[in-house]
Amino acid sequence: MPKKYDQKSYRFYVYNPRTGKIVSGWEYREDAEDFIRESSNSKLKVYTRRYVERLGSDPSRNNSWYGELDGSSTKPIKYKTTPEVVLSGDFRKDIQIPEIKVRFNRGKTFGKITSSKDVHQFLLRVYGRAISLQEHFVLLLTDNQLNILGYYKHTVGTPVSTLADIPMIMSIVLKTMARSFIVSHNHPSGNTSPSEADRRLTRQLKQAAEKLNLSFLDHIIVTKTGYYSFADRSELRGLAGIAKSSKRGSIEDELRSEILHQLQKVQQKPQLTPSIHRIIQDEKGYRWMEKRIIQLMISDGITVSASIPQIEAEL
Repeated sequence: MPKKYDQKSYRFYVYNPRTGKIVSGWEYREDAEDFIRESSNSKLKVYTRRYVERLGSDPSRNNSWYGELDGSSTKPIKYKTTPEVVLSGDFRKDIQIPEIKVRFNRGKTFGKITSSKDVHQFLLRVYGRAISLQEHFVLLLTDNQLNILGYYKHTVGTPVSTLADIPMIMSIVLKTMARSFIVSHNHPSGNTSPSEADRRLTRQLKQAAEKLNLSFLDHIIVTKTGYYSFADRSELRGLAGIAKSSKRGSIEDELRSEILHQLQKVQQKPQLTPSIHRIIQDEKGYRWMEKRIIQLMISDGITVSASIPQIEAEL
């Protein structure tokens, strides 16, 4: 029996106007746009389901899709490689190391969270219908004000297990300059109780976050009908703890949030301030930059945005 492509009703579709075929379906527009950039096919467009149907393509019919049925496919994704990794001798000369890619969506926010219930509702949208099929591990990134900066779909496993790589998770948090994070995985079985492996992973993540001076807020196990929050069971700091500290130092947090916002702009356009971009790639450099910006604000009375080019000139 031929594969039925539209098992899930997507909000956006990548469409090829030249062939009149659908290439792929996505829940979020930015994911569809990212797919087009990585495929290096400028002819592809992003359309809503309704518009695709107006063009005469029915996503629920196999012959509306491009790829498997007609023997053709989009171009494979080519990852950028970095020369910074040096291996001894001639070990695996052909090795290719993909970079961690971070996409910033201008003007788009995912909202603010104040409780584990808010996190659960957001994660249900991220998991979609796959929540009952396979285990997924998701990383949720937040700032000091508990605004959701973004999310990262880390791994997809089997119906009973999935993997989590702690160094990779920490590198994503640092790369995005998030100050706090939440991790989550789903149990397709519907049982929200954590296993011993879940508890062990939570302890290891907590230790790694403490070493990097990051706030590990919660580990949430999600099912279709409920969830388990380690923070609600007092096994982690949780959202309530960071919310209280934010109230005590709201002015300081607002300043740090503005600095984070301006340094994220540096990440988007590193060619404008290359020296600053290089420095803020690790936690120690980011803290130094944050301190230097505050010093200029106090001594010269300038804004955060005005301090960026001045520091670049100093460097």
